[in-house]
Amino acid sequence: MMKVCSLEKAPVFSPILGDFYAGMATTVMLPDVSAATVYECLEKHYEASALVSVAPLGGDESVIYASTYAGRDSMRLIVCGNEKMATVTSLFDNLGKGASGAAIQNMNISLGVPETLGLDL
Repeated sequence: MMKVCSLEKAPVFSPILGDFYAGMATTVMLPDVSAATVYECLEKHYEASALVSVAPLGGDESVIYASTYAGRDSMRLIVCGNEKMATVTSLFDNLGKGASGAAIQNMNISLGVPETLGLDL
């Protein structure tokens, strides 16, 4: 991840597991970078995405439920932190966006049809 994202320091992965049928929350801690900087980069990168949304920085998502995106083929990114450290949590359905939804999205792109065709957003 350091090489692909051009990071100077390795991110800290914080696996948190729960007994959920569907839905997943995955968090990555990024040291020595402000939450505002991470938010701005993600917001710009995904602004036109139909499948990935970025929660407003400091928004109303003070509690993150892993099952929030269960049954959907989309994903939500939530940035938290301060001037010295950021965390990014992704909410998605490990059965939908994680496998079958991604396969449908990739097939749609390959066929030149709208990438969201047949997906549950």
